[in-house]
Amino acid sequence: MDESILRYASPDEVVRLAKEAGMTTGQIVRIVSGCLPYREALKVAHDYAPLLEISVSEFMELRKNE
Repeated sequence: MDESILRYASPDEVVRLAKEAGMTTGQIVRIVSGCLPYREALKVAHDYAPLLEISVSEFMELRKNE
């Protein structure tokens, strides 16, 4: 999957496309938050965690477990 397309899609669309491509939750988390500082990643976590059916703290934990 071309990860650059994910930058311009809504969170719902990002999750749908990534899951269709067979990506794991951890891979999705790292793509949407990988290069962000902690504060920005926390904002992203609040948007994406419910869509990924995980908690914000689980999102942040997956983000750092590479």
